[in-house]
Amino acid sequence: MRRLLITGVVTAATFVAVVIPASASFDSHFAVISETVQSHETDDGFRFRDHLFQIDNPSNRIGRDHGGCAQRPHRKFKCKVLVHLNGEVGGFGDLRINGNLGRGDNRLNVTGGTGDFAGVGGKVVLSQRTTVLTFSLVD
Repeated sequence: MRRLLITGVVTAATFVAVVIPASASFDSHFAVISETVQSHETDDGFRFRDHLFQIDNPSNRIGRDHGGCAQRPHRKFKCKVLVHLNGEVGGFGDLRINGNLGRGDNRLNVTGGTGDFAGVGGKVVLSQRTTVLTFSLVD
């Protein structure tokens, strides 16, 4: 009887550990290298697709993004981007990003996400001279 009770408790604990996922976690500050693999002009702007690579190992592809930017007055572009990361850097899931880009304006807003990034906000800063994206996220 005692052996049956212990077996039942161990089985129940194992079931709970498998069924209840660990809480999602993400790095709040990280950077990636962006390499454009496809780009084309549209009537009012452009669309693009990029591969994302690890900063300290540029041969390691860790994600992708795609999006579009529409031209606005004063030499600005209104952009919407979806970033997917595979979990090796930052976290696993998608990030929704949007905002205006232009001369002197290289910051986009993170407006949500999925997976580890569910419910996050923050910003992405695009480096002016290189193709580095720096993420600063909050839960």
